[in-house]
Amino acid sequence: MFKKSNKEPQLDVFASVTSLLESSAYKQYSNQAHWHNQYREQISLRIDESVFSVLFNNTMGAPNAPVRILVAMMILKESFGWSDSQLFEHCRFNLLVRSALGLFNMNDSLPVESTYYLLRKRIYDRQNKTG
Repeated sequence: MFKKSNKEPQLDVFASVTSLLESSAYKQYSNQAHWHNQYREQISLRIDESVFSVLFNNTMGAPNAPVRILVAMMILKESFGWSDSQLFEHCRFNLLVRSALGLFNMNDSLPVESTYYLLRKRIYDRQNKTG
C-alpha cells in the first residue's frame, strides 16, 4: 500500500521557457521578426479549424488536440523536409518550433503521434474521396 504524502506539490520552475533564457537569448526568442514568431502569427494562429469539421461526425469525433496545432505541425514537417520522427523530436525539444506552434511552456502538451497520424489519414481519405 502506498502512503499518502503530505508534501505540497512542487512548482515547476522549469516550465516557462523565457525564465530559463539569459537576456540576449530572450531578446532573440521574443523578437517578433524571428521566424518562429512569424510562423505562429502568420500560420499557426490563422489556421481555420472549421474547414476541417467535415472530417468529423458523431461516430468519428474531433481529435483530442487542437487541429490548428496538428496542421501547423504538418506544414512544418513538409517545409523543413523532416521525417515524422524528426518532426516529433523538434516539437518536443526545439524551443523555437514549440513557440512556432504556440507551445510556450515546456509542460504544454504536444499532440501524440496517433492523433497526428489519424488526422493526416482523414485528410488523405477525404482528398481521395472528393478530389
